[in-house]
Amino acid sequence: MKGLKIIVFVLTIFTASIVADRILHTEFNPGCQMEDHCSKFSKLTYIRADGDNDTIHFVLDATLKPSLVVIITKKDAAIKVNYTSDPNNSINFTRSPLYTFASVFNNLYEFNDVNDTANMKNADNFLKMDFKKFNWNTSQSLKNNNESVEIILSANSYRAPGINKSGIVSITLKVCGKKDTGSLLPHLVHTPDSGELTLTLNNLNTNFTKSRFAVELLTSSSFPFNKSEELSSNTFSDDKLSGGTFLNYLLNAKGNVEGGGFLSWKPVVYKAENTHALNSSSTTQYDVQDHPFENDWINTPLYKMYGNSLFGNNSQLLLKSINVSFGQPNDEFYIKSNYTYWTFLVGIGTPPQTILGFLELSIIASLLLMLSITMILIFCIFMRWMSSKRNSIIYGQ
Repeated sequence: MKGLKIIVFVLTIFTASIVADRILHTEFNPGCQMEDHCSKFSKLTYIRADGDNDTIHFVLDATLKPSLVVIITKKDAAIKVNYTSDPNNSINFTRSPLYTFASVFNNLYEFNDVNDTANMKNADNFLKMDFKKFNWNTSQSLKNNNESVEIILSANSYRAPGINKSGIVSITLKVCGKKDTGSLLPHLVHTPDSGELTLTLNNLNTNFTKSRFAVELLTSSSFPFNKSEELSSNTFSDDKLSGGTFLNYLLNAKGNVEGGGFLSWKPVVYKAENTHALNSSSTTQYDVQDHPFENDWINTPLYKMYGNSLFGNNSQLLLKSINVSFGQPNDEFYIKSNYTYWTFLVGIGTPPQTILGFLELSIIASLLLMLSITMILIFCIFMRWMSSKRNSIIYGQ
């Protein structure tokens, strides 16, 4: 039975990759008849991306920990939400999901980088801020006749024992119905099977003189891509879209076949609203870790989907975490601009490939031109040699 499910899923992903465009539909607290009642229990934004043969569901939940769940189903599946105080199994679909992948904003860290290494492992002191303790507000923007949707979650304060933060923390989700690039640097290329998430930290008051920030992301992957999760990187030559960023990181869920969920980003963070290369700094990526801690997952929409079956030895979900910190040595820390902007992709299937930039195309064209000239020269030399040899035979020289 599992083998049949893998075959069905692979065929579904293959078909989806051929039919690129999707029609988007957006709804806040889907199926709710009494908004005042539903909003007491849920801050759920639902984006339905219909293709010719399947549907991808983007569920962005800001009720507790901001989370994006990407679900692929057959086309006629519909979401059903039970708005009650008990979150256990409160999100369902009329047909079983073929695959589910999720990314969760778990914790925001502030660390004192006294030695200016830009590595949180060397930090002198830490503050840990649980994303669920921000008071999230949701706004929505529809563009191009529902061909793209942008959802913004924002909070302006954080209160916890020993921590009092002011400033704006925002998380933006953009989903497009066709292949597109982000409107701002680093202009990530994404498909209708992925969403672009952006974390912005604007004018946060800091507790240390040499403060930097980092984020802990949780990921979850269901069968059949629940074997392992790997962080890899690949380099590429100049890409005019990325503003001089030559590296890409991919966190990919693995199974017996290819095509699982992924996070993808370029190791660049911007320190001003004008996302110019001159305003850029770097990210640092850390090892992927197992994350079986129930208290974190209970505060996500995955618990609303899977309930207690999310945990334990019988769970078929791969639960992981990764930290990413912002900044590089000698960039004068967060306080220089009091602004950080980082963006990444969350999706399923084949990660989008970076478009060839001007320099790449120029190099390819130059190599082809040089090859053509070389072949012509070799041909001319060969013909001259043949002519000389023929004359020697004819005249006996």
